[in-house]
Amino acid sequence: MKDLLVFELKKIIKKRLNIIVILGSLALTVILFTLPVVQFSSFDNGGNQVRGFSGIELEKQLQEELKGTLTEERITNDILKYQELFNNPKNIVINDGRKELNNSTFNKNVVPKLSYLRFINNNYINTKFDDYSLSEIENLPIENGANFYEQRDKKVPSILNANYEDWNYSNQEKSFWIEKNKDVSIPFEYGYHEGWITVFSCIELMVLPIIAICICIAPMFSGEYQSGADNIILSARYGKSKLIVAKILAAFIFAFIVYTINISVGVGTVLFSFGIDGWNLPIQIINSTTPYSLTFLQATSICILTIYLVMFAMVSITLLLSAKFKTAFSVLIIMICIIMMPLFFKFSETNGICNHILMILPYMSCQPVFGIDLTNYVSYPFPGFTMDILTMRTTLYLIISISCIPFAYRVFKKHQVA
Repeated sequence: MKDLLVFELKKIIKKRLNIIVILGSLALTVILFTLPVVQFSSFDNGGNQVRGFSGIELEKQLQEELKGTLTEERITNDILKYQELFNNPKNIVINDGRKELNNSTFNKNVVPKLSYLRFINNNYINTKFDDYSLSEIENLPIENGANFYEQRDKKVPSILNANYEDWNYSNQEKSFWIEKNKDVSIPFEYGYHEGWITVFSCIELMVLPIIAICICIAPMFSGEYQSGADNIILSARYGKSKLIVAKILAAFIFAFIVYTINISVGVGTVLFSFGIDGWNLPIQIINSTTPYSLTFLQATSICILTIYLVMFAMVSITLLLSAKFKTAFSVLIIMICIIMMPLFFKFSETNGICNHILMILPYMSCQPVFGIDLTNYVSYPFPGFTMDILTMRTTLYLIISISCIPFAYRVFKKHQVA
């Protein structure tokens, strides 16, 4: 069995096309995950843009000054300091009839902590509107404190009870999310976390190595049909047993190694450049109403686990199709359509079922959900229980990964040779 496994692995690895595809995929991973590092920019107190590694170091320094526990007292004081900027007429300019801070005041007092202030501001925004300004905290009554966490507790039910055109939450789902939110610890800890949100923003690109892997293993069975080797294989002593198992194991081992290299290079490039600082901070500092009680490291681990399961599921489907179809090209076309299908569809404004299906398709499943409420609170109600989007994805692709393998085995075993 070991010799058969090694033989099948060598067949995959030594094929010239596979070498080109895998090296090309790895090169693309390096380029795509290096771009966020090279293109990153931060602004100093003078409003000057600083790019690349210098910008990263500047951002670390700026965020380090904001590090600490977000108590109600601190948040109240930070909002008050921002509001006081508008009390000095020298800081104000009138733009379209609206008072705004002039450039020098904005650059000196707001830009260094803009992401932090936006995070605070977004906690007070109506759930149906997006606001990239700081208008909410600018006009927030502060006499009795900011009541930041009280506002968060009010916002969660408002998300669940709002009327949506595509999908309204059932009582079962509402109870599920309210209970889940009880696990979120307050007050939040804040600090530098740029490396982790950069990983979140580009980890979906790991769908490209999945396509590369599918290209390499698409001929696993269909290639034998094309070459006529199926006659020899299926008539051999172990052709209908150990050899098929060896082919399947070789495909999964090859896929695991290639994908691990790509993930290590991609995620490693980002975290090496930005640093791992903030790994133990709560993901609520991206979006205060995020219902998952996770740190950035835990959330990233879940994302990586999910894309691994997506990859294994695509390998299983590829093997099944390869056993079924006569040509690898047919297998590859179908797999590309399956993986990239969400790119051809938009979220429906009226059909929630379609949107829920779209959220668990392969490409979409490679995307994190922690940034906005639209994806944070996607749930799948079943009789007696509810699954959040993270559990649904991992469960679905685990089932696909396991269930397709025996079918692939059986289809090739039962193939009628000419």
